[in-house]
Amino acid sequence: MILVTGGTAQGKRGFVERELIGELASGQAAGMTGEPDDGRAGGMTGEPAGGRAGGMTGELAGGSPGGRAVAWVDGAAAEPECFLSAPFCHNFQAFVRRIVSGEVAVDLAELAEVMRQARPDRVIVTDEIGGGIVPTDPMERTWREETGRVCCRLAAEAEQVWRVNCGLGQRIK
Repeated sequence: MILVTGGTAQGKRGFVERELIGELASGQAAGMTGEPDDGRAGGMTGEPAGGRAGGMTGELAGGSPGGRAVAWVDGAAAEPECFLSAPFCHNFQAFVRRIVSGEVAVDLAELAEVMRQARPDRVIVTDEIGGGIVPTDPMERTWREETGRVCCRLAAEAEQVWRVNCGLGQRIK
């Protein structure tokens, strides 16, 4: 599993499509089997990094050069079963919001494990929502807190964790 996080509209999905998908499709994503990589950001140099992507092939959609377009599933609108089993998920924080608001019936305590078991080769993209002023609305505070907790569990279980700012990724795990 790969977790990609960063601020709103910072180019996270574009980064995944541009820098990670080629390696995922060719089975060269560094660290996917726990092998140490050489410190280079996978895909950033154009050379394959160490490690094999144990089954991390994803489902690439046609339409862009090199087959790098991805069929993303949006956590803000997707059916829960679809989101929980999709290879490429974005707006994870919106999916958690739907759970907190009661729109979706999924146990937050088990969400990270359910997602990992359902599809261990997935890419999850989420916005960082924990910075700034603490909201006065109790639901907003709960959403922010629960999203942070679930993302911590996802990061602990992920093979790779990336933080993206201005479309540039920094591997933090």
